[in-house]
Amino acid sequence: MKRIKAEFFLKDTVQIAKNLVGKTLVYEDETMVMAGIIKETEAYTEDDPASHSYLGKKTNRNQSMFLSPGSIYIYRIYGIYFCLNFSCMPEGSGEAVLIRELVPTHGIDRMLQNRQTSFKQLTNGPAKLVQALGISPKLDGCTYHESSLYVAHTATPSPFTCVRSYPRIGISKGCERLWRFRGE
Repeated sequence: MKRIKAEFFLKDTVQIAKNLVGKTLVYEDETMVMAGIIKETEAYTEDDPASHSYLGKKTNRNQSMFLSPGSIYIYRIYGIYFCLNFSCMPEGSGEAVLIRELVPTHGIDRMLQNRQTSFKQLTNGPAKLVQALGISPKLDGCTYHESSLYVAHTATPSPFTCVRSYPRIGISKGCERLWRFRGE
């Protein structure tokens, strides 16, 4: 699968989140390739009160948001689950796109083994897709070109006829921003 160049992540973060819908997320581990078409994303910027990097605040947890475009930002939620993001904008900007849902296309048997669930529940949430693909939190901070986790052009036509915007999920601030994008 042809990796999208890191420059893709240099545009406006909200536009990147929308443009990622219909692309393919690819994870290559030691034994196989697992992939899925990105169905849902969310954008987070430095001026967004729901963002980990609100007002440019850099911490040990969010430092990967400030790395070069396309770098991997993985963080823990609820103390046990992990979520996957790609950093956006030039290095030093704390912006990222959360990958919320995939339509599995490659390595589905492995994904089912990793999650022990039905196909319908396999990758329909940010923590679920990280579990299904077996993405290690050790990839946090990995630059885009050094990573075995990347975005590729989708080989077949996108299964989505349109991309709609919605309020983001699980936030209490910035709720009025329709920065969740979903392929339908």
